[in-house]
Amino acid sequence: MTGEIRVAVINQHHGGGATAAAQEISDWGPGYGVNASYFPRGESPETDATLQRELDALDPHLIHLHCWYQSYRYDLIRELTDRWPVVFTAHDPFVVNQYGTECWECYRNGLCLGCPALGPLRRWRPNYRILDRLRKRRVNRRSPCHVICPSQWMERRLGRSEWGRLPTTVIPYSVDGDRICPGPGRRLGVGLPETGPVVLFVGNMYGAKDHRKGLPDLLDAFDAVRALIPDATLAIAGTVEGLSSQGGVIVLGQLDQERLLEAYRAADLLVLPSLGDNLPVTVLEGMAAGLSVVATRVGGIPEQVVHGETGSLVEPGDRAALTEAMASLLTDAPRRARYGAAGRARFDALFTREVSARMHVDLYRRIAGRKS
Repeated sequence: MTGEIRVAVINQHHGGGATAAAQEISDWGPGYGVNASYFPRGESPETDATLQRELDALDPHLIHLHCWYQSYRYDLIRELTDRWPVVFTAHDPFVVNQYGTECWECYRNGLCLGCPALGPLRRWRPNYRILDRLRKRRVNRRSPCHVICPSQWMERRLGRSEWGRLPTTVIPYSVDGDRICPGPGRRLGVGLPETGPVVLFVGNMYGAKDHRKGLPDLLDAFDAVRALIPDATLAIAGTVEGLSSQGGVIVLGQLDQERLLEAYRAADLLVLPSLGDNLPVTVLEGMAAGLSVVATRVGGIPEQVVHGETGSLVEPGDRAALTEAMASLLTDAPRRARYGAAGRARFDALFTREVSARMHVDLYRRIAGRKS
């Protein structure tokens, strides 16, 4: 297919890494011959019927689905694949499981039997997890599309389910490396102390039991770090319910893009002790900002962070190892600088907006051309 490609990007209404990835398409699209229309468009999601009417008026060459199931009916994907070529970027395991931490790397989810999130008796009885899994499986099998996986880990994760029969392409997430660049930040501008090392965490904790990003592990490990480095500060950017600034911990809350960039530039170390993740955008932003990274060895994170070269990887939930990794880097400025420079070089080679755009456009043209 030649000429401009009209793409309808359908995603969830609220934020998160999936939304950042979906909106990237609108940002780079004009420079690559892609006219991307983003849905939902207003303050609240359209109804399914309204969305269908708007798609009819748009007459897209293809549909690009992201987390549509957060704002629309799950089986919308089946109706869309009946009418248009569809690509789907898999951001999380919800399409084969649930959102619980135990679901991220669980390959036993044929019927969700033996699920550790359920009591012993409920594991072997019909329950909402089994019924939901069967419902989604029926929809998935009737929805031919091309699957985009942001990580090789997600490709393996979905490959053991019914999605494995569909054509799949790995296209990593990207961020704008020209906008996020290494350099000293203004600490006072984002409410950080002028002296002492700063550890930055960027993520959300939407409730007291939402521990997927590993914030309780980080808080405990940072207490031990403070015993070794009393002037260290932990800065937390994002929505975190029930947590306030105290004892060297500063809760910055949700930051706009400019203040978030300042936080990256002002930090000495980025830490993400996630218990389950795909290819977290915050790690890419940290790499682009020239930060060394301490993270957990889960999901696609080892595809981003090279242990001993661009940062340190620890096992999820290992608070002692997390403490050691943070303290070791905070007290070794030359190694932090070396890791940060190597991380930026790895970002430039694999995760720039240009790399992602070229891969997306090539796929779009191949898929739209089949039915044009």
